Amino acid sequence: MKKVWVMLVVMALAATPAMAAGIRNTKHDLSQSSQSGGKTGTIGQICVYCHTPHGGASANGAPLWNRSTTNINISKVYNTSTLNAAPNATSVEATDAILCLSCHDGASLTKPLTNPPNAGGNVPTTNITGSALIGTDLSNDHPIGFVYDDALVNNDKELESVTNVQNALGTDVFFGAGKNEMWCSSCHDVHNDTYKPFLRISNANSKLCLSC
Repeated sequence: MKKVWVMLVVMALAATPAMAAGIRNTKHDLSQSSQSGGKTGTIGQICVYCHTPHGGASANGAPLWNRSTTNINISKVYNTSTLNAAPNATSVEATDAILCLSCHDGASLTKPLTNPPNAGGNVPTTNITGSALIGTDLSNDHPIGFVYDDALVNNDKELESVTNVQNALGTDVFFGAGKNEMWCSSCHDVHNDTYKPFLRISNANSKLCLSC
């Protein structure tokens, strides 16, 4: 058992630099030295703007989240007569959307970090604007917070099978307790901006969209 824990620690430490390298100089790099042209603070570290090694927020299985997820209430969700799934504010707030909105709600980017670094420094002084501003009204955004399974596929008649989606986007494309829910991370990879804006795969010729 001890050997297993040692291996897990080694793997975690090895993964951290790789993720930092992938995010460096992207719009998700808020560090003082970022060359992304986006929002930046005065802290030299990259990961600290979202993550902390100790005492992070635990909401929605947050990965050591260093931002406040309280007082982020989703007011509306996407819903039309052609949508055979049934997302609601409660189901959406149980996804990673709350983590995303702790910056992209248009009000939280400038809030203090839960655990600021000992070296000091500040978060960005202005909030997100433009196309990156999602807000808490998600009625004009792609639906999330619903179960994507064979029953939905059979009912909808226009969706790709679960297997086809996983073959196109990866076996880790669905989330939640049952690993069958569509979340923000089903389409986005927050640590990799190879396919802008932080898409899992290229959307040339609607490839990403047509995966589902």
